[in-house]
Amino acid sequence: MKKVGELLVKVQYGVSVAAALVLLVMIGYEVFARYVLKSSLMGIEELMLFPIIWLYMLGGANASYEKSHIECGILTLYVKKERSKRIFEAVKRTLCVIILAWLCYWGFFFCSYSFKTWKLADITFAPLFFANAALTVGFVLMLIYAARDVIAAYGSLIKDLKDKGKSEERGEKA
Repeated sequence: MKKVGELLVKVQYGVSVAAALVLLVMIGYEVFARYVLKSSLMGIEELMLFPIIWLYMLGGANASYEKSHIECGILTLYVKKERSKRIFEAVKRTLCVIILAWLCYWGFFFCSYSFKTWKLADITFAPLFFANAALTVGFVLMLIYAARDVIAAYGSLIKDLKDKGKSEERGEKA
């Protein structure tokens, strides 16, 4: 299972690097065409949306993997007990999984709708399905990493409760 996770992260990073390079080439070509050739390339901005959306969603998945999302941890400043912090973490992670599962459901719905209708971009006629698929892939990756975090949070909470039970059996204060 760990090797599958490592492969998933490597593919995620590879697609992110590829999207960033494609975007870099597109921007470079647009600048060259506009300022050196004095011409405009119609639709390049529309095509840039595809790697931008993929980078955005894979960046969110990467932040979920690394647990580096921006958080406003005000409540954790007031919680002093370690067990209370673990309970709060487990509840927070559970809510995250519930919300991501809901977003994945709608992402799959949106992706299947996009595939059925096969809408095209206005200028380049590129299929919008490829941009819409990025939403679903990003949410699924975030859900996988959130499920990992839920398992870890509840594992830590259960370990804490077991340790408290053992110390109470010995007559110690926890």
